Amino acid sequence: MIQFTVAEMFDAKYVATAMSACIQLNWACNFIVGMVFPYLNIYLGAYSFAPFAMVLMITFVATLLYLPETQGTTPEALQELIKKRNADLEYHNINIENTYATPIDLEWRVAMDNLRQEEEEAMNKGTYSE
Repeated sequence: MIQFTVAEMFDAKYVATAMSACIQLNWACNFIVGMVFPYLNIYLGAYSFAPFAMVLMITFVATLLYLPETQGTTPEALQELIKKRNADLEYHNINIENTYATPIDLEWRVAMDNLRQEEEEAMNKGTYSE
């Protein structure tokens, strides 16, 4: 049996964020179960686990239908698969193939180019000071 850790599934730069998101989701779900179960036990009695079983079944079917099999696939190959699958989609004017596609990145790039140009002009005039 092959076991994967979070570090093998994600790039190193995303591991901490992925683990944090997973832990937060786990705590949120545990909180919801802890708050809801006493009421379910009162009203449903022996069938109080039925709603949880239904949610589990829906999640299982959705996983089978919508998530691709990734066993033995490297993170790089998964990223390429995602890029191919979503290449024609555009989310809020963000192109996933281009790192400088967001308006903020473009604005930042223009501002840095302007600053660099101003520094070069000041150096050419001899008025540049740090």
